[in-house]
Amino acid sequence: MVQDFGSWLVDQHKRDDWVGLLGFQARRDTSFPTGGDPDDVRAYLERNGADPDALDMLETAALEWGRA
Repeated sequence: MVQDFGSWLVDQHKRDDWVGLLGFQARRDTSFPTGGDPDDVRAYLERNGADPDALDMLETAALEWGRA
């Protein structure tokens, strides 16, 4: 079974890169959609005023998750 993207992203919180930073921020957000796919997470970030850099990080993370 493939891990949900949101949950996978939170699990990346200890990494020392942009994906890890996004995971760290997601882990601290109790409303973050851990059961969501990349589209769900993007919609959540956009609703909450994410800046373009965060959305770029999301794209990088989604590509990596898709290869897992």
